[in-house]
Amino acid sequence: MTPAASRRVLSVPRLLWGVGLLLIGVGLAVLYFRQSRIALFNSDGGAMVLQAWTMSHGNPLLRGWWIADVSFYTTELPEYMLVEVFRGVRPEVVHICGGVTYALTVLLAALAARGGNKGRAGIVRALVAGGIMLAPGIFGGTQVFLENPDHAGTAVPVLLLLLLLDRAPERWYVPAAACVLLAWIQVADKLVLAVATVPIAAVALVRLGLLAKRRRSRADLGYEALLAVAAVASVPLGAAAELVMRSLGGYQMRALPPLLASGSRILANVDVLGQTILTLFGANGQGTGYGYLEPITLFHMIGLVMAIAAFAVGAVTFFSGRQDRVTQIVVVGAAALLVAGIFTTELPSLANAHEFAILLPFGAVLAGRVLPPLLPAGWDRAGWRPGRVLLPVLGLWLACSLTALCYAGTLAPPTPTNEALANWLVSHGLREGLAGYWEAASTTVDSGGKVLVAPVNLNGRTVQEWESSAAWYNPGTHWANFIVASTATTRPRVALSVSVERRIFGTPAREYHVAGWVVMVYRYNLLPKLNGRSFPSATG
Repeated sequence: MTPAASRRVLSVPRLLWGVGLLLIGVGLAVLYFRQSRIALFNSDGGAMVLQAWTMSHGNPLLRGWWIADVSFYTTELPEYMLVEVFRGVRPEVVHICGGVTYALTVLLAALAARGGNKGRAGIVRALVAGGIMLAPGIFGGTQVFLENPDHAGTAVPVLLLLLLLDRAPERWYVPAAACVLLAWIQVADKLVLAVATVPIAAVALVRLGLLAKRRRSRADLGYEALLAVAAVASVPLGAAAELVMRSLGGYQMRALPPLLASGSRILANVDVLGQTILTLFGANGQGTGYGYLEPITLFHMIGLVMAIAAFAVGAVTFFSGRQDRVTQIVVVGAAALLVAGIFTTELPSLANAHEFAILLPFGAVLAGRVLPPLLPAGWDRAGWRPGRVLLPVLGLWLACSLTALCYAGTLAPPTPTNEALANWLVSHGLREGLAGYWEAASTTVDSGGKVLVAPVNLNGRTVQEWESSAAWYNPGTHWANFIVASTATTRPRVALSVSVERRIFGTPAREYHVAGWVVMVYRYNLLPKLNGRSFPSATG
């Protein structure tokens, strides 16, 4: 056989694996999309849809935008832009992107768990990680992993980085690429500092010390030193990139709040962290009132136990010299998140579970990389009798996970909260108005972009400098003549008050009661009466 023919034969299995992974990814994305629809679409996701639309329609730097304390500018927003090419400004963009992002996370976690292992060993490691992540928990897991961009998607570039460090040869360009990728992620989400940047630097220094103690070659020492330098250098590089965007008039991001928790809060944090971990791994279904789903909860508990065991083993053997670089990085990253959950203000309640979403793929990767080697010698060889049972058991486990995932996809999606309001506004020719944050972006997207509802603070007359564009409040280019408010006492802190808005803007010309809301229509532009409309270089 000629060398060319040999290369063609070798490329066929790789091509088949690539096609197989693509088909699996597409199938998973569809199933995750269906499960994502059971989560209510809201203004957090709506704001992301509008930002992506703005970027693809002449304002790539988001000039004039006030955003939250995390931007997702280089991670999820490009994905939203791509999906909007086909779907436009619609609520399902959030669900499609949620499904695609989580499918990528599952596949990348399985590949990272597999490492450089081939054959039975590689398959088992990948299946362990896949089994843990395959079916997100219905209660909480859907909202954390499949809904709005909120840190869960950061796992995709982080896992890509781990694959780079795991598979690429130890050459100078790998630390250089890692530096650029870390800076790229940092622009989108500062979470990467805790889960990747610091762990990579710390592990490189530890390995540098161990190698020096064993008198290894300068080449080995140099590579670890380069990784440490690359991780550290990525921080000012990312900060410089953000500074350049600001100097060009780009978005303004809200500063992060103080992080250290008071001593009295630490015990409460431990309790919330425990609930968060159960939620992330889908083991939180007890007491929900849906007793028939508790078997799924117990099934998810298996994955949680495996992840905890793998983390414990990885931590105990961290300095033994037996653990590979990626395993050590994931152990440090997971430990950093656990410490942050206990000693900072990042986890005041279970509603903030999304801040720690990457613990699930980290736990899956650790389980795949750490647990299989603990089996008796020969487990990865076909002739070992218990090994013949291992793959069928894992296959059954995956089948159960797939069944749970398919079941979640059959659940009926709720009607978007503000869809009726959006349809009414469109049918009555009302195109621009004001509302509280939770009614603004969601109603705009529910209308397909036919109506623009700009958010204002609950004091009724101040611009909401959070996930909004200063251009929306420019009275020279926009005419807002209605307000969406509420008289319900059950929503005094999340919706505008009819009485307050009347006191600020006067008696409306007409007033309608629509889907539980009060639409107050005026004969003049309300925007000149708002405070806080100015923004440097607002053009978007």
